[in-house]
Amino acid sequence: MAVLAVLAVLGGGHAVLDFFTPPQPPPTDTAAVGAVGRAQLAGAFAQQFVVTYLTANNGQQERLSEYVGTAQHVSLPTVSRQVADPMVVYVSRAVTNRSIDVWSVTVSVRIGKAGIVTASDARQYFRVAVSLAGGRPRALALPAAVAPPGKGIDLALAYSGSCGPESPLAQVASGFLGALLAGSGDVSRYTVPNSGIVALQPAPLTGIDAVAVLSDSRDCGASGDVARVLATVTPKGDATAALPAMAYPLTLARNGGQWQVRTMEPIPALANPLAEVGAGDARGPVAPATTTTTTTTVQVPPATQK
Repeated sequence: MAVLAVLAVLGGGHAVLDFFTPPQPPPTDTAAVGAVGRAQLAGAFAQQFVVTYLTANNGQQERLSEYVGTAQHVSLPTVSRQVADPMVVYVSRAVTNRSIDVWSVTVSVRIGKAGIVTASDARQYFRVAVSLAGGRPRALALPAAVAPPGKGIDLALAYSGSCGPESPLAQVASGFLGALLAGSGDVSRYTVPNSGIVALQPAPLTGIDAVAVLSDSRDCGASGDVARVLATVTPKGDATAALPAMAYPLTLARNGGQWQVRTMEPIPALANPLAEVGAGDARGPVAPATTTTTTTTVQVPPATQK
């Protein structure tokens, strides 16, 4: 009662009411969530429309009427084409108001030759304008063939150079990846306590032939307490199914005098500030002078730490 009296004096009725009202959950961005859902709906509709449009033949205009209102005026080939591997590659909202959204969707497919689709058939890209009114999609026009996305930029990485096979960082990274991917040892031997990292089951590799290690530590772990590495794994060759190389960004920490893997990072370490690198030149912020893309293949050392 004393607490209520103080609240009433200081804040009036609202303070008393707030005392009994449980805290409200933080607000969620429902608008953003809804936009993501509408983008997925527009993309799925456009993909289905493109496949139907490309596989329809003359006399099947009614199939297109489910997607676009101008279907009755469409001239179609006399023979159906084969289409495979459709995917939505880009979605952008062009117009929006309270009741209608208009999306531009780009869909990629492979169109077969002579009725057969093969992996060698180049991908082709088609853009579709899709309106959404009350959750109901409709194409504004027929699909348009467009150019594929252009080549992206290369970003400079933060690794200063390669580490030899006998360096502390290379030995730990090699032993860790051997245990993680091929079951050659205990993963926890190479990780910090409670890292949550466990070996992949079943093991995707029978063994590892080589590991190339880049690091932002100039002395490759001879000093310092934290280091970031990019370890490129060459799987052991298999007569039936050889796998390509794989790259693992790792953060290592020195614990009790020993280097251990702290985290498996989702992306490689990037130069700060971000720098774009090209064929012999750099655009935008200049990359650090020590940044290099040179890699050295090394043999896997014994599963020991130093």
